[in-house]
Amino acid sequence: VPTRRSSDRWVAKVRLNAEECSEVLKRWVDHLCSQQVNQKSAAILVLLSLGCFTRVARMLHSMRYFDRAALFVDACLEYGAIQINEETNKLIQVVYADYARTLKALNFKQGAVRFASKAGDAGRDLLDEL
Repeated sequence: VPTRRSSDRWVAKVRLNAEECSEVLKRWVDHLCSQQVNQKSAAILVLLSLGCFTRVARMLHSMRYFDRAALFVDACLEYGAIQINEETNKLIQVVYADYARTLKALNFKQGAVRFASKAGDAGRDLLDEL
């Protein structure tokens, strides 16, 4: 049985052009991420469907899912889904560095070295420690 909200989204998709629909869904993501609702996992799925891969990586990282964020970034880079610019490069380095720290804390030295070396400047000090 469809709920009122799901039927509203369906109507929005049917009646709006692609750009308008995308804007409505992005606002819905903001609503899902609000403190009152706190449904970030659902918001990630919506962002994936919209192709907002950088925002997905940022959200996974902010949720402290360092493993998922690093592997997601790896996949996005492999398939060219994230455009590299100054902003995304900083995000990528931080994601890789935090995952390397997590691996180091778990005594997975080989994996920690791998991701610290991908982290650029953010991973240099960590590489020295390893």
